Parts: sequence; C-alpha cells; structure tokens
Amino acid sequence: MTATDKHGEEVSVQLSGAPQDADAVFGALLAAYPCDRDAEEHPHEVDAGGHPTIWMATYDVSPSDTAGPVARTALDAPVAAELSGSYPAVDRMAKALTSGFSVEVEHEVSGDGEKQLRVRLESPAG
Repeated sequence: MTATDKHGEEVSVQLSGAPQDADAVFGALLAAYPCDRDAEEHPHEVDAGGHPTIWMATYDVSPSDTAGPVARTALDAPVAAELSGSYPAVDRMAKALTSGFSVEVEHEVSGDGEKQLRVRLESPAG
C-alpha cells in the first residue's frame, strides 16, 4: 500500500461537547482503531471566548483483522462529531460508531473524493 493509499483510509474526527464525553468517545475509538492521538492525551476545557472547544484526532480505519468493534459507551450528554475523509473510510467509521453509540446524522457534504459527515452521538439505547 502506498502512502497515498494509506491516506485514503484515514478519518479525521472532530468532537465538541463536554471534555469527559469527548474523552469517552476518543477512548472507544482508540480501542478499535490506530490513532495519531496518544492514549494519555485527554480533552480539557479551553477558554475559547464563548465558542465551543473542538478536539481532533485522526484514525486509520483500514480494514484489518486487528480492528475491534467500537465499545458501547455511556455519555453524560450528546457529543457532536464531524468525520472527514474518503467515502469508504468515512462510511466505515460511521458504521462502526453505531456499535458503540446512538448515532444521528445531522449533515452530509460530498466533494471530489472526500466526504464530511456531521453526526450527533449519544449513549446507546437499551
């Protein structure tokens, strides 16, 4: 696989919400996919002058036998997530998120070879 092919299997994930809930989402994703974010990095509140704080990580969602499911994860409050990457990579990540969270698609933008998907994540039902 070339570097260009590898880039096509990465999804950028941007989260906003309470720091502890964003940390729970990042933790669930990190257990399932390799990430550029260190496991010891935890979201914390930043004084953004009244604007929401956004945390970001990039995940490798290449199909492999080593990727696990996204664990069912309870959240105190909903988390807004924006996924961006190639069509297959974003679709793979969005499907994986449904195993760990209740996912509501809020907005989708398709471009030339890239897709952005905004979803709302909540604790899984039942």
